[in-house]
Amino acid sequence: MKPGRRSILSMLDDTVRWTGMPARVADQMSDARSVDRKHRPLRWIPIWPIAFSCALFVFFLIWPPALDGFPPGSLISIIVPFMCSIAVMAPGIHMNGPLGKPSLEDDEREAALRKDSFLFCLWLLAVLNCLGQPFLMILSHWQNWQTAHSVLVAGSAFMLNATLVVCLPTLYASWNLRPLPKE
Repeated sequence: MKPGRRSILSMLDDTVRWTGMPARVADQMSDARSVDRKHRPLRWIPIWPIAFSCALFVFFLIWPPALDGFPPGSLISIIVPFMCSIAVMAPGIHMNGPLGKPSLEDDEREAALRKDSFLFCLWLLAVLNCLGQPFLMILSHWQNWQTAHSVLVAGSAFMLNATLVVCLPTLYASWNLRPLPKE
């Protein structure tokens, strides 16, 4: 049996396979343990600043009346480490981007995931703020909050928003990044 004539495209495909580039790209995109990747998705790190800012917001929101007579220095010494940990972790997470690397190194799949993560973050923040602001206003009038309590809740809500803007895209993208199978 005589082999059929090969097209120019199949010969070009063989040339590309001969260089080894398809195998290198597949190795870099797969989630195999043997791959020594420079950038890995940040799966657990963004949870800490979000948890700390949520804890501060809930703490200031439920502010027990027993804490009204509590010395301010003690409260500050408890609250400042939470705020400092958020302020230290969040910029590092944001600078690396949602996938733990600069956007210039993204392929089409990662660029789409990066775009989706920012859109999800903006959608969630819009919903939370549209529902949360009237809720906080009604709650402050219903419970007759003092000015200091209102300022603390507003400041912690601002910190929660800033933390979500910085950390939520990374969290979303790192958990939605599907590794390609090693073939």
